[in-house]
Amino acid sequence: MNLVDKYIFKQLLNNSLLILLLITSVFCLGKSVQLIELMISRGLPATVFFKLIFNSLPQIIPTLLPIITGLSVFFVYYRMQTDRELIILQTSGFSNVELVKPVMIFGIILGLFSFFFTIHQAPLSNKNFKILLYTIKNDYSSTLLQEGMFNSIGKDFTIFIKQNNKDGLHNIFIHDTRDETKPTTLIAKKGKIVNTDQATKIFLSKGSQQFQSQDKKLSILYFDEYLLNINQESNNNFLTRWKSPSERTLYELKFPDKNSLDDVNNLQAFKAEITLRFAMPINVLTFSILLLSFILSLKFDRVENISMIIKILSIIIILQVLSILSSNISIKFENMQYMNFFPSIFSIILCLFFLFKSRKLIYD
Repeated sequence: MNLVDKYIFKQLLNNSLLILLLITSVFCLGKSVQLIELMISRGLPATVFFKLIFNSLPQIIPTLLPIITGLSVFFVYYRMQTDRELIILQTSGFSNVELVKPVMIFGIILGLFSFFFTIHQAPLSNKNFKILLYTIKNDYSSTLLQEGMFNSIGKDFTIFIKQNNKDGLHNIFIHDTRDETKPTTLIAKKGKIVNTDQATKIFLSKGSQQFQSQDKKLSILYFDEYLLNINQESNNNFLTRWKSPSERTLYELKFPDKNSLDDVNNLQAFKAEITLRFAMPINVLTFSILLLSFILSLKFDRVENISMIIKILSIIIILQVLSILSSNISIKFENMQYMNFFPSIFSIILCLFFLFKSRKLIYD
C-alpha cells in the first residue's frame, strides 16, 4: 500500500473500532437489563454476569460488521470530501479504482474476521451461552438457595431456608408437587446439598414428611434422615435437547440426524444457516464498496448536503433490511437458501452502476 492507502486504511480502522465499541456498549447495556434480575435473584458473582455478556457478543458481531464498515466508510470519505481531500487526490491522478483499493483491503480483512465468527466462534458461544444460562437457572447448589425466600426449583419444588451457612442448611421447608394428586411437604431442622454427576439431592435430617392419605386425612411421617432427589425428569435434560441451527457446527448442519424428526423438519433451516455463514462476511466487503462508490459518484458541493447524508444512511438501512428479509425467505421457502447472497449481488450491481457513472472512472 502507498502512503494514501495507509492513511485511508488507518482512518477506517480507527472509526470502525470506535463504532464497534459504541454499538457493543449499547448492546451490553440492553443485555444487562435482561440478565441483572436473574443475577440478583440468584445471588451470583459478577464473573458469571460477564461470562454471559461475553458469550452473547460473538452472536451479534457478524451482523454488526457490515453496518460498522459502512458507517466507517461514510464518516471517512464524507469527511475527506468536505475537506476537499478527495478533490485533491482525484486532480493528482488518483482514479476511483485506486480510491476504492484501501476500502477493498479493509473489507477483506474484516470479512475474514467475520468469517471466523460465523464459522467457529458464534456457534460455540451461542451454545455456551445457553448451557450457562440453563446451569444458572437449574443449578441447585447451596449458594443459589437464598435465605428467607421461597426458591422455585423447576416446576415441582418450592424450597424455603431460614439459614444457609458453611455448616449447611437450617430450618428447611420443601413443597414437592411431582405427583399433582398427592403433593407432599417436607420439614427438617438441617440439610445439605449433595451434587453428583447423575443427580442433585438434598440430604435432610431430623424432620417430617406431611401428605394426604387416600382417605384425604393428613398423615405425618417422621424421619431421622431423608434423601430427596430434586433433579427433573430425564426428558427435560438440557444436554440431550434439540440444538438450534445457530448452535451447530458446519458438519452438524451438513449432516443432520436423519432419525431425528426435528432435524428432518428443519433441513431448510440448516441449508439457510450454512449459506448465511458465508454470505455475512461477503456483505462486509460488498456493502462498504457500494457506499464508497455512491459517495464517489456524487458531485462536490461546497455547502454541506444534508440530503446526501440522508441518502447514504438510507442505503445502510436498506441493505440491512434486505439482509434480514433474504435470511427469512431462505428459511421459510424450500431451496431458497441462496437468497442470502442476494444483498451482496445487489450491492455489486449497484456498485458497478455508480462507478461507471463517475466521470473520473470513465476518463481513466
